[in-house]
Amino acid sequence: MLHMIRISRGEATFCSRYVKTHKYVVEQEIRYPIFPSVFSSFNGFGASIARSFLTLAKMLTGQFDPIRHGMGVANTSLALFAGHLFALCESDIPYAIKVTPDGDIVTIGRHDFQISNREWFFRMTAHPKIDRETGEAFAYRFHPLSPFLTFFRFDSEGRKYKDVPIYSADRPTLTHDFAVTKSYAIFPDVQIVMNMLWILRGRSPVGVDSGKVLERIELAQLTIEKLRINVKGKSLERRPLCPRVLDFAVINPAYAAKKTRYIYASVMESKSLVGVLKLDLSLSMVDGGDCTVASRFYGPGWCGGEPFFVAGDPNNPTAEDDGYLVTYVHNENVGESKFLVMDAKSPMLDIVAIVKLPCWIPCGFHGIFLSESDLTKL
Repeated sequence: MLHMIRISRGEATFCSRYVKTHKYVVEQEIRYPIFPSVFSSFNGFGASIARSFLTLAKMLTGQFDPIRHGMGVANTSLALFAGHLFALCESDIPYAIKVTPDGDIVTIGRHDFQISNREWFFRMTAHPKIDRETGEAFAYRFHPLSPFLTFFRFDSEGRKYKDVPIYSADRPTLTHDFAVTKSYAIFPDVQIVMNMLWILRGRSPVGVDSGKVLERIELAQLTIEKLRINVKGKSLERRPLCPRVLDFAVINPAYAAKKTRYIYASVMESKSLVGVLKLDLSLSMVDGGDCTVASRFYGPGWCGGEPFFVAGDPNNPTAEDDGYLVTYVHNENVGESKFLVMDAKSPMLDIVAIVKLPCWIPCGFHGIFLSESDLTKL
């Protein structure tokens, strides 16, 4: 489900809509789930085999066609490129959506970028990287068979270029995200791996690499570090940026693939995101120093989601942090949700606007900010 708040002429309009994916439409019609989840649908040998045969039987009888129409949920993130607004997830290609003038969310449909049938394009990352100067989008997809990871790009018109195999990926993994610079694409060697034979053992086809273990339990803390990679010297330098447990870190989107000074990240305490910090990377030159320069905590009982940076004047920015942080927060004790707008330059991330929402919004994944000019172009 997508949650949207539209602020125009001093008024706020709120809307929540499911993305009308093939999975959603089929399961709404028959009133029960038929698409298996790789994380929770395979428990025990007999159940796993039975579910696999049941899924195959439903495909053969025409109840659904995941090969032709996909089976993704489009619930992970949103991206704007090639003249379209997309809802994405790793298990499918993007779904194009549209915001109507009255603030409603409409699903246009699964978007295949008019790729020829000679290329089997059935999934891509939920985290494409957009170059705002050229309009290009860089992405990747993982595969259960070799090549296990391929990298590709779209031009500003949405034309997809040929996949580049990454043969250093020597096994199938569930790679969630990556990074790009002006010269490089950087992929993590993740511990979440795929093995379809595990289904025969009554296990999920997605699991962890048992060859990678934590040396110490404190390494499980999600602290943030700055990594400096010397490609020619093949060395790596690590510097801690903050002692707190952080997640959902973001930057000013205009600085994607560029040198960045500021990071904004959610603070995690007791499995909840209780606030947001602003980190200044220019302070990372001091070993072991805390780069926190501003913070905002939501208060007792309140937790939030991913922050998002919005430029104050995108056409005439005066500084990298000249703008606002926006996020949803909610209080599970009273079932209340709010939309917060914070001053990104202030030392306390001062709240400059609050919109009380008409319904409770649970914690989600990733979002996007669109200007009025962006909406009129869709």
